[in-house]
Amino acid sequence: MTWSKTSLIFLALLLCSVLWLLAQRLHLKEPPTFMPLIQQNAECSTGTNKSSSALILFMNTESVARNLSQALCENQVVGKQFGKVRAFWSHSEAQVLQFVGKGIADLALIKENLLEAVEGESTYGYKMVAAYPDYSAYLIAMREKPLISKEYLLGKRLGLLDYPTSRSGHIIPIQLLKSLNLPLDNMQIAYANSHTELRKLLTSGQVDIISSFWRESDETILSKNYITPIEQAVSGSKWYLKMDTNNIDLFCAVQHTLIDIARNQNSSYFSRLTTEPNCHVE
Repeated sequence: MTWSKTSLIFLALLLCSVLWLLAQRLHLKEPPTFMPLIQQNAECSTGTNKSSSALILFMNTESVARNLSQALCENQVVGKQFGKVRAFWSHSEAQVLQFVGKGIADLALIKENLLEAVEGESTYGYKMVAAYPDYSAYLIAMREKPLISKEYLLGKRLGLLDYPTSRSGHIIPIQLLKSLNLPLDNMQIAYANSHTELRKLLTSGQVDIISSFWRESDETILSKNYITPIEQAVSGSKWYLKMDTNNIDLFCAVQHTLIDIARNQNSSYFSRLTTEPNCHVE
């Protein structure tokens, strides 16, 4: 049996009409909302609030996500307002755009330039709760001090981070290569998923140089004599809370929790958390 072109068009129009009528009968007033598909997440119950409401966190590090979510679940203010805390972590810029660009995250640790790019402050009322200090980005080697020149870098195996939102591990070194007129296609670049993995690539001899920040624990495996600064005022990440309802109690609870966690950090960098504005509750 063969169908004419006219018959096929008629059937298509009939199907569209049936679907439209079904939609009208279901009275769908607004489309359902979907959480971005991301497997890296943790959830805990506040224990005091039986509602299904959740405080949504987003950041790039699993350990921070788990520690912070658990601390917030134990906070009395959070317990009054939410039934659970859900934490998500990812290095993906696409996930940042999902969680912050669409206002899904209540609390997020991101770079200021990304928040500005998605207009998070004006659209969803994101307000800075706390910030980590600025830092420097370096080229780091094992047995020699790296040089910033086309002749030196050409032929070197370079370790970078595999996510484009990292300034010290991706953005700044890429900008450096471009300024030296070194096409990426001509470079031997190995990509890692974290700064710790970058150091493993370097110490195992899989790369000659990495681009990263310097931390105190590096002294045990690397030498400060073999680092070269490529940018000395890199903006640190900041914590932003969605304040579209001017929830001052939650703002203060989150800020105090972040301060408590920072005090227990072994890292001298992540322990230097600044809070502006400081939260004072009468």
